[in-house]
Amino acid sequence: MPSKRPNILLVVIDCLRADRAFDSDRSARTPGMQALAERGTLFTHLITANSMTIPCMTTMFSGMYPAHHGVRAMVGARISDNVPLLAEILREHGYHTYAEATGPLSQFYRLDRGFDQYEFRDGVKSPMLGEWGDQLIERFRSGAFEEPWFAYLHLWGVHRPRQILPQYDTPEYGRTQYDRAISSYDSRLKELFAAIDMDNTIVLLTGDHGEKIPENNLENQVEFFKKSLSSKQTGKVTTRWAKMRKQIIAGIREAWFKTSRLLYRVGLVDSPLTTITGHGYHVYDSLVRVPFVVAGGPTPGGRRVDTQVRQIDILPTILDLAGLTADIPDAADGRSLVPFMRGEALEELPALIETCQNSREPSSFYGVRYGGYKYAYDAGNPGIPEELYDLAADPEETRNLAKSMPQKAAEMRQLIEQHIARVETTAVAMTDEMSELEMAGLADHLRKLGYVE
Repeated sequence: MPSKRPNILLVVIDCLRADRAFDSDRSARTPGMQALAERGTLFTHLITANSMTIPCMTTMFSGMYPAHHGVRAMVGARISDNVPLLAEILREHGYHTYAEATGPLSQFYRLDRGFDQYEFRDGVKSPMLGEWGDQLIERFRSGAFEEPWFAYLHLWGVHRPRQILPQYDTPEYGRTQYDRAISSYDSRLKELFAAIDMDNTIVLLTGDHGEKIPENNLENQVEFFKKSLSSKQTGKVTTRWAKMRKQIIAGIREAWFKTSRLLYRVGLVDSPLTTITGHGYHVYDSLVRVPFVVAGGPTPGGRRVDTQVRQIDILPTILDLAGLTADIPDAADGRSLVPFMRGEALEELPALIETCQNSREPSSFYGVRYGGYKYAYDAGNPGIPEELYDLAADPEETRNLAKSMPQKAAEMRQLIEQHIARVETTAVAMTDEMSELEMAGLADHLRKLGYVE
């Protein structure tokens, strides 16, 4: 018999861009995602709170902006035990909670709080496209999870190194390796959704953040160069040489970043990050605009919402769908999106965004997306030009209007400054009590993933 509360499946695909999964000009083939969206509500413009995994997932599980929950860097910062998390709230109300986590989401960050089972795997060695994925789908098909359940599934294969099924590694399934990885994962998601009782399960699909991928020959060459530097060497490698090599790579990356900024400043390139790929360093839509689909259970189908919504809204929305509106934490910065799903209109609110450093210190680079404009600036470095884009006229964010529209730039900057002043109550400090052993283990884990040198 159906449980009193619906089962909830939250699928997070690392680095999943909204445009590459759902926009009409996409080259990836996504029939599984499209079918899910047709069954429910597709939010085409969910804006993430950051452009790196750990701050974003902490936001998703707390409903709080990074400046509020305090996790604003990949190294050293982790959520305070005093901040209620999504799985904790659901478990308190009878949910059986399961997590299949990967990437940097180890228990170091305490995001396992509230999960009855928190399984952490190597997303490359145990991919959704392989035997592990077969076993996971069978667990859902056979009813291995005790109802009512909340399951969090984090998938890694769209993230570098891209995982592509051999039959999907052709232009028919995407212009780039990134797009073909999306096509490959879509085929597996289709199998997963078919194994679930959708009448009694609410499925939510999103990305933690986006990804800047090589789009031209120059960027492809730079990407190849970086990959050749970063790839593992065969044969005997001395510790001294390995350490020196990492320092050289870090130096080249930093020099290239500074060079890109300089070329932009003198007007030789349209963007300060022309040849920089990946994520974490800026607030462009390619990095922070992700899809959000809610389908299954009693949710109405066939709705598309183009109004901007925010990553901080995910926790309130899930709790509302579970019938737990009264239990949305007072400290949460977001709001439920269920009214949108009923066809009601809600006022668009500013989406505040931060970038992330691979260090213990938070970034000083901020952005805000609101009223059809995107504004970004570095509060800690006035030498870096501020940026303003008209997203309707310039969705690719190539024409910086900050100098020609100073009043609009000032208005947008004030939104950021007011936001920081209001929510910077820092729930966790950078001096949190991680032991030296924990820090060493975390640094080694992030190093293997390529986050730190």
